[in-house]
Amino acid sequence: MYVGRIVVIGRSEGRSWVAYRVSSRSFPNRRAEIRGKSVLVSPLNAADLARNPYIAYNCIRVLDDAAVVANGTQADTILEKMEDGMRPLDAISLCLATLGYERDELDTPRIAGAVKGDRGWLGIARKDELRVREFKLEDGQAFMVATYEKTGFEPVNMGGRDPADIARQAFDLSFERPVCAAAAVGQPAGPAKDAKGFDLAVYNPV
Repeated sequence: MYVGRIVVIGRSEGRSWVAYRVSSRSFPNRRAEIRGKSVLVSPLNAADLARNPYIAYNCIRVLDDAAVVANGTQADTILEKMEDGMRPLDAISLCLATLGYERDELDTPRIAGAVKGDRGWLGIARKDELRVREFKLEDGQAFMVATYEKTGFEPVNMGGRDPADIARQAFDLSFERPVCAAAAVGQPAGPAKDAKGFDLAVYNPV
């Protein structure tokens, strides 16, 4: 089954995390790269951007206490709204409602997720639907949304404390045409119950 891009949120061993996978039929020559507190997805051939401007974007952005994951530039906008104090649910809702689906030949949905503490959020903007949901994340739980077919917010069997392992798990999900993947895992809370920062990792098969 081909499901396109995949966003996953979850929690394992007291750490909340996000993961992202690029699956692509039209533009498979892409890779994920860590750049500071972000993960950038971009084509190996810059000329591909002239054919489709949507194929390069930050898929993961992190703050000290939160992480955002998305299949487009909405990741940046959602993070900026959260930095300004907006609740993740409202930030995702506003950004997806404002940007809507991608105006490409497939009317590709925009998908997004976020985690903060033990809470997580998923959202999708399709041509005919906008949906956002908040989750109370328990250890061992993970939920996904994809651009096609798997457009509901459904459980998925993933987890761990190593972002490299979670990125590889995302890449290995049993859906067609995987290209690259990335993950961000929150630091565990210390004695003061104050966790700071996220560890990032990417997986590129070549």
